[in-house]
Amino acid sequence: MIVAVRGQLEHLGLDNVIIEVGGVSLRLFVPVALLNEIGEIGSEVKLYTHFYVREDQLALYGFKNQPQLDLFELLIGVAGVGPKAALSMLSATSVEAVHLAIAQGDVDFLKKVPGIGAKTASRIILELKGKLVEVSSPARAVALAGSSSSTTGTAALERMQLIGALTNLGYTPAEVQAALTALPQDRLLTLEEQVLETLRYLGR
Repeated sequence: MIVAVRGQLEHLGLDNVIIEVGGVSLRLFVPVALLNEIGEIGSEVKLYTHFYVREDQLALYGFKNQPQLDLFELLIGVAGVGPKAALSMLSATSVEAVHLAIAQGDVDFLKKVPGIGAKTASRIILELKGKLVEVSSPARAVALAGSSSSTTGTAALERMQLIGALTNLGYTPAEVQAALTALPQDRLLTLEEQVLETLRYLGR
């Protein structure tokens, strides 16, 4: 079983990275937030991995730490939650915030994640509530703050919405990636401002 990958970062996609390991290039699907943290092309990176095997699908998923990987594997063990939905969960918020939402039975928080409806959120809580370690008080405070106002979680969720909007308009992954890269980095933009900026770039 492939439990981790260490190698040179070759490519950053919209929801994946390509890492060269010993002459072999591997594509790993990753949480969107990780794309902003993983480093520059050519740098050495290490990701914890899950090798997803089904009759019609073989895919490698990568995570920055063991807690992310552990939560991903718990989520895909829930009936009706596939790797895409689990990855969406980890893209939208932190591990601590998900733990807290499950511990508190917060369906409304979980169903904000793209691909997670009310029924699925309820099933996640029902099946995982007894499997997660209780979040300590300090971690609870951080998670509570993150669930409502976390810059990282909000930015990741907005990035996913922006990618979806541009893709629905017919732009290719390469065009979308170029537009995202061209977004100003010196100031925070609302989702509406990001849409306008990317459309302005793509309309040139």
